[in-house]
Amino acid sequence: MIIATAGHVDHGKTQLVHALTGIDTDRLAEEKSRGLTIDLGFAYVDTPQANRLGFIDVPGHIKFINNMLAGVGAVDIALLVVAADDGAMPQTREHLAILNLLGVRRSVVALTKIDRVSESRVKEVETEIENLLASTALEGSTIYPVSSITGAGIDVLATELDNMAGALDKKQSKGFFRLAIDRCFTVKGSGVVITGSVFSGSVNEGDSLTLQPTNTPVRVRALHTQNKPTKSAHIGDRCAVNIAGNNLSRSSIHRGNWLSGNDHDSPTDRFDMRLSVLDTEPAALRHWTPVHVHSAANHVTGRVAVLEQRSITPGTSALAQIVLSEPINLCIRDQVILRDQSAERTLGGGPVLHPQSPKRGRAKPERIATLEAIDAHLDSDQAILEQMLLQEKEGIEIAQWTSALNLTSEEFDNYCQGSVPIEDRVISKSQLQRHSENVLAAIKTWHAANPNEIGITAPALAKTVEIKHRALRQQLLDALISTGKLTSHGGNYALKGAQATLNQNEEKVWNQVREILLRDDTKPPVTHEIAKKLGMPPKALEKVLIRCTQIGYVVRPVSNRFLLPDALEKLRKTLIDNVDDNDEITVKQYRDATGIGRNLAIEIMEYFDSRGITQRRGDVRKLMRRD
Repeated sequence: MIIATAGHVDHGKTQLVHALTGIDTDRLAEEKSRGLTIDLGFAYVDTPQANRLGFIDVPGHIKFINNMLAGVGAVDIALLVVAADDGAMPQTREHLAILNLLGVRRSVVALTKIDRVSESRVKEVETEIENLLASTALEGSTIYPVSSITGAGIDVLATELDNMAGALDKKQSKGFFRLAIDRCFTVKGSGVVITGSVFSGSVNEGDSLTLQPTNTPVRVRALHTQNKPTKSAHIGDRCAVNIAGNNLSRSSIHRGNWLSGNDHDSPTDRFDMRLSVLDTEPAALRHWTPVHVHSAANHVTGRVAVLEQRSITPGTSALAQIVLSEPINLCIRDQVILRDQSAERTLGGGPVLHPQSPKRGRAKPERIATLEAIDAHLDSDQAILEQMLLQEKEGIEIAQWTSALNLTSEEFDNYCQGSVPIEDRVISKSQLQRHSENVLAAIKTWHAANPNEIGITAPALAKTVEIKHRALRQQLLDALISTGKLTSHGGNYALKGAQATLNQNEEKVWNQVREILLRDDTKPPVTHEIAKKLGMPPKALEKVLIRCTQIGYVVRPVSNRFLLPDALEKLRKTLIDNVDDNDEITVKQYRDATGIGRNLAIEIMEYFDSRGITQRRGDVRKLMRRD
């Protein structure tokens, strides 16, 4: 069980951890000389109930609250420390507000330095603490009066922490491994070691991971959890990882980086959140306010874009987009703390609703609807995905949502059972059905407006029904053709049974052309010869014949000839009937079998090549299919 201290400077947090574990967490020379905790300190102790308690001792001074925030992102228990002589102080209140915003739900309170005050003063401060915790997530926390000097109450507090560790539910190890790096150092003979809290997933010795945000590949050489060697680490562990990689150096790794099992993870410079503003703020938080942004061990600056109004009243919450000065890695449900521009006080915080916000249209109604749906189902990955599948007309991108929710492919597939995969995304069956109905209705309307056209093209249809995703559009059309509701000819789509017609002049020309083509159906004249016979310009005739091709009256296997469909089929059957035992035939053999002449024989065979019926192999054609 991992326990983080919290409380005002000089209230005895470090002394208390020493009394509980026997370890001095002040490791820096400056900390020892000043008697002041500056950075995170760590201590571990094995308990009588065979639990191992890990303590993260955080700085209490306002100057080092950035370091405090790096230590409390993924802990099991908060140990709020209040000195009996001082009572609650400014950093007591700020640390409490931070714990509340981070969603820490389990805590105990250590009322320290009771050896310095009277019993009545202890009672007075206990009442003050109870009032302070009221209406927060830590309300009802047990208060333990202790003295790190005399040892009074230490054993009772230690027993309670041991009991809490024993009762702690084992966290479910799902999703990709994510470790928030708060320290990095080198060990002689081992190389680079990073430490941090495991936010999700698990890792084993020998695994391949990536350092984020640079996406640098590394390999796990060795692991320690709770300060003991191990072969694996899991969510909730305090972990040290010895990593190796090409050109890996300590200088390239910083507090706030992540060690991740998701090699497709990508940093973001803007994200959406549910922002709760503390009720202690003197004024509303206005749109575009500059802030310091803290998430896990990350600390960057940014600005607040309030999405639904121009400001957020103290004590309330609203949807907001945070625009960052530099990109960081985030997932849905990661907790974020915002502090003011001068980094003197905490303004508010809350959970990430979407880690990859759009630069434009961030406050559009459909975007707000998406964020509200996520916010309403924040405790369930499956419910979020179900809502997104219901809302997103063209489905959801797999890579985007596996990263946003930190889900493995298997977990994502399990949550999206019943949806339909389409290339890089999935779409709900209900959306697919709605699209199918819209496509059929759109084509019906198009037929009414274009009775003389063979069908609508896919790009034109896409604009009509507003389907931008090409693969989705094609899958819809293929499905409608397979079920017999649509027909396709020459890249045009029409309702089953719909028949385009020629106008009166075109019909007259076609009847004349048909008579000519029937005279010697497998050896039709070239187009300009037919035009000469009919006494019309070749271009005008070609335009009519192209319309006839669209309707299906003729086929155009070569650029200067049109054949009746039956004639082309006769030529195909002649080819099949005259291949040798190896399914091969030469141009000369085909010319002689059809009697159509060498040049036309070559052109027809090239047409069959383009349709996959034959394949040229040197001087022969190999028959590839007989259907």
